Amino acid sequence: MMKNNPWVSIPRLRKGIDSVRIDPKNKFDFFWALGKNNEYLFIAEHSSLEDWPSKKITLSGIDIQQYQTSKGYRLTLVLKETSDWDIFYILCMDLLQTTVETQTEKTMLSIIHSRLQRWQKLFRKFGKKLLTEQEQQGLIGELCFLKYHLLPYCSANESLSFWKGPYGEQQDFGIGNAAIEVKAKQGTAAPYIQISSIDQLNCSAAECYLYVVTLNGAPSNMPNTISLYSLINEIKHMFFDSGDLDVFENLLSEAGYMDLPEYDEKHYVVTKESIFEVKDNFPKLKADDIPNGVISVQYKIELKECKPFEVSIADFEKRLRNE
Repeated sequence: MMKNNPWVSIPRLRKGIDSVRIDPKNKFDFFWALGKNNEYLFIAEHSSLEDWPSKKITLSGIDIQQYQTSKGYRLTLVLKETSDWDIFYILCMDLLQTTVETQTEKTMLSIIHSRLQRWQKLFRKFGKKLLTEQEQQGLIGELCFLKYHLLPYCSANESLSFWKGPYGEQQDFGIGNAAIEVKAKQGTAAPYIQISSIDQLNCSAAECYLYVVTLNGAPSNMPNTISLYSLINEIKHMFFDSGDLDVFENLLSEAGYMDLPEYDEKHYVVTKESIFEVKDNFPKLKADDIPNGVISVQYKIELKECKPFEVSIADFEKRLRNE
């Protein structure tokens, strides 16, 4: 997605703050602005400081300030390093887009505060960067499992409670006595999957499964394609309770995701799903195979060697439902 820097086009008229209203049609007063020392600012003017939630937010590289003016108050985000303008722009656009249908100033401020809290969590955990393409594909894999194999059969609350991946647990899903590790691979890639730790396929659960989804890159206008952004929006429409939606968004935040248009650039077609039962002589490394002194292990598994352990999707779903 191409982004134009809105701050470079602001005319310098005085020594103080120069600003340009972002959208004259918007019911709220949002501005791009330049500070006294040419800092990049985002401003939201409002009438009551009491409507701004009291919980303090700290963002790396961005100051959050409140000023009293002759007309009311001014919420100001100040970017410390102008070289970070692109991620600052994405953050500001997120605030604008999430408040576009808001009717009251109090709700608008509450939404901005909530979104900034999510950005705070994101910055603390991942820094000021987007998920890599590989990380996006991994998250798509977990979301495919959630959408296709949990939400159709379990309540939203249950389905979300089974999703452990965002919290960094050993396997991505834990369902009763079963653990499921999810891997996404591109169809054009070599026929193997990457295992990133010795624990991923060494489950403490009674049953352990490996779910592999194959993604082929595709143009966005091709039928039945998904992007990370579109898949998440599809799943959001499967929730009918605002509490479930909030849990889902918190999980996404833990995974490093925010609703940004950049995540709608890469599109894929799901071409294959495979389920393997990890048992007995399944091709994997075990803790006993690792010599003392080795503290980190990554390895690859050829999928053809997993074939003897493959189970059908229908059989797998029956097992999960204890049928």
